[in-house]
Amino acid sequence: MTDNQNQPWNLHERLEKYPGYRGMHVSTFANRQVVEYNPKIGISDFVNTAYAIRCEYDEQEDAAQKLAKLLQDSEASKLEPLIFGMWHGEMYAHSSKLVVDALIAAKDKLTNFKGLFIGDVSYNESEISWIIQSDISPVLEAYPKLEILQIRGGDSLAFSPFVRHDNLKALIIETGGLNSATIAQICALDLPKLEHLELWLGLDTYGGDSTIENLDPILVNTVFPNLIYLGLRNSQYSDDIAKAFINSPLINSIKILDLSLGTLTDAGAEVLLNCFAVHQLNILNLSENFLSEELIKAIPKKQDNMQFRIITDGQKKAEEDCDDENEVYRYCSVSE
Repeated sequence: MTDNQNQPWNLHERLEKYPGYRGMHVSTFANRQVVEYNPKIGISDFVNTAYAIRCEYDEQEDAAQKLAKLLQDSEASKLEPLIFGMWHGEMYAHSSKLVVDALIAAKDKLTNFKGLFIGDVSYNESEISWIIQSDISPVLEAYPKLEILQIRGGDSLAFSPFVRHDNLKALIIETGGLNSATIAQICALDLPKLEHLELWLGLDTYGGDSTIENLDPILVNTVFPNLIYLGLRNSQYSDDIAKAFINSPLINSIKILDLSLGTLTDAGAEVLLNCFAVHQLNILNLSENFLSEELIKAIPKKQDNMQFRIITDGQKKAEEDCDDENEVYRYCSVSE
């Protein structure tokens, strides 16, 4: 981002609690305050504001029509980020292709476009697993200056193979279930400047059929070698990720590891905390997992020797399996 946004994008905003399951929209995006676009007011501050386009239930006007009004504003060409919430009054019947097609048509007008969030939809508007996405690669091809791409919803999400983008720095995919085929498509993208990769892996019952092996391109082959932030969040195999990470070449380069919202246990956390190479991180986010009170109480003493921030907020309690009292059930924070 340019102008007064000379500081790197504040990745710490990604460590906040997920607003969608609190019935909220994002309040900041790309270091800017989010404001819903009002054609009566127009674009009053393209420097410090990220404008959002949203539809209401049963509204006749869709996001493409709202975008067309925004494009009539004399300041439209100066906009860097845009957010799309509900893109149609009947979301269940319309995929994000409506937004993608509208953005492709607008590429000659949004000449400074650098940040995009498709799907800022809270649970009371549509459950995350009900959001119907589409092939997002045409957006990457149409906007070579794009630096931040955030998508919410994994249903029908796709990326055409072998797309190269020379400027994308952050790719965020929030889902209740991200399938292995889509992960493979993401790993096939050529993104030489990617610094922030965040995948919400989710539950198999909502399409999240991946296993630790599907993350080999990221953790073993390091297809994105310049990562500063790696978020493998909302996972049902967080312990496996912890064990794989300590053997990944990325351990020597990334500064923020985010395994929040998942099923991490003390066993996985101990693997990380006992690995000396992990100590070079700036932040280790283990919030909203299944860590014991005993382990959390021991962390401050460990941190005295580690010099990095460990986040352990909002731990969940495992539930007993109804069919087997000797088994416990651990769950991702965001699924349906």
